[in-house]
Amino acid sequence: MSTSKKKAHGKNPHMAMSKQHLIYLTIADPSLPWQHRSDMARELFNHVNPETEPIVRAILDDVGKQSAQAVSEEKARQLDAILKGLQEGPMRGAVFIEMLPSQGGSAPVALVILDDGTEAYAIVPNEDMLAAFRLGDRVVLDGKGRVLLRRAASALHTGEVARLERRIDGRHIEASLRAGAERAVYLAAPVLIDQIKAGQVSPGAALIVSPRRSLALTAIPAEDKLSHYRFLERGPVPDVQVDRDIGAPPRCIDEVARHVRMELEQPELRRRYRLRRCCTKLLCGASGTGKSLAIAAIHRRLYEIMSEAIGRPIDQLPPRVFRIRASQILSMWLGESEKNWQRAMDEALQLADETFTAADGRTIKLPVLIVLEEVDGIGRVRGHEAIHDRILTTVLQSLDPGRLELADRLVVVLATTNEPQLVDPALLRRVGGAIEHFSRLRRRSFVAVLEKLTRGLPAISNNGCTQQELWEGHIQDLAAWFFSPNGSDPGLVELTFAGSTTPVIKYRRDFLTGALVDAAVQQAAAEASQAELESGEPLGITLEQMLRAFDAQLRGIAGQLKEQNVGSFTDLPDGARVAMLRRIPQPAHLSFEYHRNADPAKSARSTGPGVTACGDAGRGPGLQNGSSR
Repeated sequence: MSTSKKKAHGKNPHMAMSKQHLIYLTIADPSLPWQHRSDMARELFNHVNPETEPIVRAILDDVGKQSAQAVSEEKARQLDAILKGLQEGPMRGAVFIEMLPSQGGSAPVALVILDDGTEAYAIVPNEDMLAAFRLGDRVVLDGKGRVLLRRAASALHTGEVARLERRIDGRHIEASLRAGAERAVYLAAPVLIDQIKAGQVSPGAALIVSPRRSLALTAIPAEDKLSHYRFLERGPVPDVQVDRDIGAPPRCIDEVARHVRMELEQPELRRRYRLRRCCTKLLCGASGTGKSLAIAAIHRRLYEIMSEAIGRPIDQLPPRVFRIRASQILSMWLGESEKNWQRAMDEALQLADETFTAADGRTIKLPVLIVLEEVDGIGRVRGHEAIHDRILTTVLQSLDPGRLELADRLVVVLATTNEPQLVDPALLRRVGGAIEHFSRLRRRSFVAVLEKLTRGLPAISNNGCTQQELWEGHIQDLAAWFFSPNGSDPGLVELTFAGSTTPVIKYRRDFLTGALVDAAVQQAAAEASQAELESGEPLGITLEQMLRAFDAQLRGIAGQLKEQNVGSFTDLPDGARVAMLRRIPQPAHLSFEYHRNADPAKSARSTGPGVTACGDAGRGPGLQNGSSR
């Protein structure tokens, strides 16, 4: 068959393959213009036919092979880097100290201190970095600690807090980690040296040091903001109103309020009489006699006076109360207790110096209240425990009213104690500018306290009496139950004192405190609320519930009494020691009876148990001849 016939019957496959190969090579040839190659590829991919399809397939297959090969090569490089890192170990951190003098063209060597405190000499391969390193800089070494790679991104200012004693030279300082501890010499970072030269840091300032690396890094800013006051109380002002909440308010509340008001409104009058601005008081009394309630009332009264003075609401006034407890002051470390106490006093005096602008533009210094709870914990009589003896001298110096730092500032110091005989006499004189004794309740104060605690509480009634009339009757009945000399009180305990054979009986009234009355009212109210819940009808508190509550409280006290602790629950003669205590058996049931006159009209007004008739105080046994004691 002739050539012309072959062409007529079909194409030459070798020529087709040669043409496809030529097109592929043309598109892949980087020496040709990019635009020309792009046009050919676009024409090829836009008009795919049986003739061009093998070329398109070949191009796509080649691209896929190249992509897979690139990914494989990248993964291999990453794996090699990981294996190399595992062989060399992780990079290490260190602190740069200094460069060593070069010797005979050898590579530069730097002295560094590793994080474990070990000294190391690392080669610096890049001489361009030498000028960037300074003492104390954080640097990165290789895994074996032989080569200094680079400077860390940021410095780490962490470590222990020390006290600066003095600067020795341009590179060294002397510091102590704790008060009274031995001093040590540290290398000082240039930042710290610059602070000392500029006068920003003086002896006594707090520093960040690394004892393991013998390096002092920088100074800590002074604690001069409100958030740094460790002993400042930031809670809400107590909602304690004297007229509303305290039945028999002690004199100290009005005395402190009057002192502060005069200092804020007429300070020149007090200066004329050379009166000190500070005020100290000691509140003595058994537990539950109202010391804490009196302090809360003074706290509230001071804020009311400050609110009037600067024309701002109470809830917008800054915190001004320091509450210092023995647990916050005493420390097992030598010297730390004195340091804690001095810090507490320094904070109070610093806060007392802050000025505020009143609504009328006047600048004014507001009072500061310092509450020393259970002062016998930090001011015990010397000679018992060494820790108290150490701190007592510092406490006495700080609380001396004649000390200029305290006398010239409007600071009110209120100290409390249940055991005044345990307080050192010198401290009693310091904080006892005026001593307020909190005693157990007598008849008048018992009635006043009970009136305040029951005000607003519902009392059960089915005879038309008003709530006020009901409570007046109940309170008089309870007062007669406690204080009537003709009543049926057999007494709680019988005491026999050492050296005496005559026993002394302690009655219910001898154990009365404000805390006991409050607990009894709470117990009666809880019983009444439970009864109302079970009945589903509005009821109220009955006299029987009050009597049962008081009786339960007193029986609980009697069960705790021993010869050693009876003085904590009732008053004893000075110097008396209880040699024997006998509990007096109590009746199984309360026998409170109403004494009525023979007038049938009055007798008819008693309509049920515990219900007091209107116009009659519901007199109990001996109420007519009741003693006010």
